[in-house]
Amino acid sequence: MAPGDRDKTAFTTKQGLYRFVRMPFGLMNTPSTFQRMINGVLRGLTWLTCLVYLDDIVVFTRGGIERHIVELATVLERLSAAGLTLKLKKCMFATKSMEYLGHELSCDGVRPVQRLVTAVAGFSRPTDIVEVKRFVHLAGYYRKFTDAFGSIMAPMTRLLKKDQDWEWTEAQEFAFERIKAALTTKPLLVYPDFALPFRLVTDASKVGLGACLMQDQGHGWQPIAYASKVNSSAESNYSITELECFAVVWSVKLFRPYLYGRMFVIITDHSALKWLMTRPNLAGRLHRWSLTLQEYEFEIEYRPGATNVVADALSRAPAAVRAVVGRKPLAKRPTAQTDAEAKTEDDEPAEVSSRDDKDSGGIAVTTAETEGVVTRVNGEDE
Repeated sequence: MAPGDRDKTAFTTKQGLYRFVRMPFGLMNTPSTFQRMINGVLRGLTWLTCLVYLDDIVVFTRGGIERHIVELATVLERLSAAGLTLKLKKCMFATKSMEYLGHELSCDGVRPVQRLVTAVAGFSRPTDIVEVKRFVHLAGYYRKFTDAFGSIMAPMTRLLKKDQDWEWTEAQEFAFERIKAALTTKPLLVYPDFALPFRLVTDASKVGLGACLMQDQGHGWQPIAYASKVNSSAESNYSITELECFAVVWSVKLFRPYLYGRMFVIITDHSALKWLMTRPNLAGRLHRWSLTLQEYEFEIEYRPGATNVVADALSRAPAAVRAVVGRKPLAKRPTAQTDAEAKTEDDEPAEVSSRDDKDSGGIAVTTAETEGVVTRVNGEDE
């Protein structure tokens, strides 16, 4: 500590008056003060050859071991010149994988660290709000690794709302087990290569928004990060076109450090963005969204929802929705015929029913002709 600041840390004991000559743990401003100091020591090297968070320093190299030794020596010289020392048993040298801030870093990419994944997998079923909050915060640290994290966790986060009664149902149990299963697989996120183009896949539903930032580094399109959010009550009232636009604007702002100043491709299953950018006399939030996107350079690629599975899954609730397929088309009645004539020529009632899917709950939709009248019936499948 600077000599002029040492008296500020003075404290009295039975043995006398003492003060710190080195920065102590536990003071309110200690982390920020230390971070400013270490940033100054390694200025010009951070994000180029090293990363630093407080006393955790990672020296990385894209070249061979010779270059790595040179860059490591540069960092050590900076630390020595500043009067900082390292404890050798806490250091690792020339390793291909390591733990850093709760993540496992390797040449392939980033994964959740095993010990915290084990903590999530071994978390017992919550019995009160405090335990729910603890699990949500623990699992939320790895939300960027998990598809549809926001939608999956919605039943549990709903319990954290003010004046919400405690109720652990099948929905909460499903969310709890699914998140644990998703993290147990230790999903991999690749490092971004800013020399290659990015692809942003987006989708939206009434439940929430989903996005996936991807890049092809020679091994096919791989995820760099997932993102999802649950819509507020006001946002869920948007039209589907507005929701699709909202998903694009939200995800572009979220991944701004990757996308700003670079050409990228947006993949969506809705033409809402083209409509937004070309429609004149926009007002309200549509006008604000249009202005937000004008500072980015991108192309829009339409992809049907059936092939846009990544972001589509991110945006939706866990329960699947059954597809409606026609078993027999309704007969078309020529304009010159009466209803009775049409009935005579088409004696068989037409029917449309839902595709049988044993893995998901849904609503069967049936239209049938009864006494000359076409009716539509909604009912739950047994």
